[in-house]
Amino acid sequence: MPTPVVTQNKSLLRGLAARAAPGGLARRWRRHALSVLVATATAAASAQNQLPELGDYSSSVVSSAEEQKLGREFMRDARRTLTFVDDPELHDYLNQLGQRLAANSDGGSVDFSFYLVKDPALNAFAVPGGHISVHTGLILSTRHESELASVLAHEVAHITQRHLPRMLAAMKSQTLPMTAAIIAAILLGGQAGQAALVASNASLIERQLSYSRDFEREADAIGIRALARTGFDPRSMPQFFERMQQWARVQDSNAPEFLRTHPLTTDRIAESMSRAERYAAPAHANEARFMHMRAKIRALYESEPARAVKYFASALEDKQDTNIGPNRYGYALALMASSRYDRARAEIQALVATDPENVSYRIAQAEIELSAGNHDRAVELYSAALREHPDAMVMQFYAAAALLKSGRHQDAKQLIRQLMLKRQAEPQLYAMLARAEGELKNPLAAHQALAEYHYLMGYPREALRQLRLARSYAGDSFYASASIDARVTEIEQQLRLAGEKVQAENSRR
Repeated sequence: MPTPVVTQNKSLLRGLAARAAPGGLARRWRRHALSVLVATATAAASAQNQLPELGDYSSSVVSSAEEQKLGREFMRDARRTLTFVDDPELHDYLNQLGQRLAANSDGGSVDFSFYLVKDPALNAFAVPGGHISVHTGLILSTRHESELASVLAHEVAHITQRHLPRMLAAMKSQTLPMTAAIIAAILLGGQAGQAALVASNASLIERQLSYSRDFEREADAIGIRALARTGFDPRSMPQFFERMQQWARVQDSNAPEFLRTHPLTTDRIAESMSRAERYAAPAHANEARFMHMRAKIRALYESEPARAVKYFASALEDKQDTNIGPNRYGYALALMASSRYDRARAEIQALVATDPENVSYRIAQAEIELSAGNHDRAVELYSAALREHPDAMVMQFYAAAALLKSGRHQDAKQLIRQLMLKRQAEPQLYAMLARAEGELKNPLAAHQALAEYHYLMGYPREALRQLRLARSYAGDSFYASASIDARVTEIEQQLRLAGEKVQAENSRR
């Protein structure tokens, strides 16, 4: 039975949602933010009268274990309502960039994961537990890799500095419904945030919003330092924010979602620019990979492929545009997405002839054939490319998928197993292995692979269900039964320990 204060809080949050602005993205983000608020408010309810008087209160409101649980729950909900891009090359690029920045950011040790969301809105968000998502629209709005890096560095700082738990701790003197309204105003931004202001004491909430502004300035400062340490130009952060602010003014009330959830002022931009000027400008960076990945996003995730074809055709005609390679690469992919395979094939072959060492070109060449239904030809192209680039793990992902589509399930299984020796904790690999094993009529191995996929995706109970299904196919095999039983015991113990840890931390508050 929920306590009256938690029930009151949930009711308030539902009211805020009802008042919020319409729109697909706004509704999705609002659902995610409200799920975070309900979870954090529930944790705070049991501790609101037991907060310590000195020191950092954040661990007393939301513990590290609860942060991890909150992040997993949020991402499970996000996967149901947002469209995540599962392209291995884009995923690899974003995570490599994010991990470099995280390694150079201030704060404790956090395991970060970076995700790409198919959405035209200019937005990015960080979730407790180290989950950072960037929308395709935001990446397309960046002109240089350093601008994208500035957004990631900012979001990393929100996580390492535990801003949401600290926000809750700083509001320890408020009633829980008031705290929830304040957080809703801070996280939701825009009209949804304004609804929260109306729902409660506006002057009091406005005073509490300074915590959010302080956190934004702190994330700016730490992010700028991380940019400099990683070799990016720290000036990119205030410059990108300033451009977003100018864009918002031109668009009147239709401000970028990022500015609604990350309040921005002229003073804050000036302060971050002053801070960035303290660092020397780095040497000119090689942005070829960024330009190619941005072109790939525009080509494959544009709502209308014909529009992307027109965009790249126009860019190639512009003699002042020096990004000839990325533009031609994007043009080939856009033609593929428009099912214009002959022209796409000609464009990518010309690029491969110019730069045969470019892995992105080799992948695109094979993917065009795969999309055209020439599965065997795609496998041939991947085989040839892998002989030349045997350590290109991203290409191995694509090659394994091509083998599955061509019906060569045993070859696919062998390649997937090889990849797992290098990148074991990769959910997509287990999903592919499950398909290969299923096609090879190995239900035991298929259910075991599915169990690991669900476990890595944050669904331990579904993983247990798959393991029990696998157990039913073990027959008289002592080794298979013992292996499955050991994994079941391990996951059940992890679930039990996680519950006991949260319960123990709550009892100490």
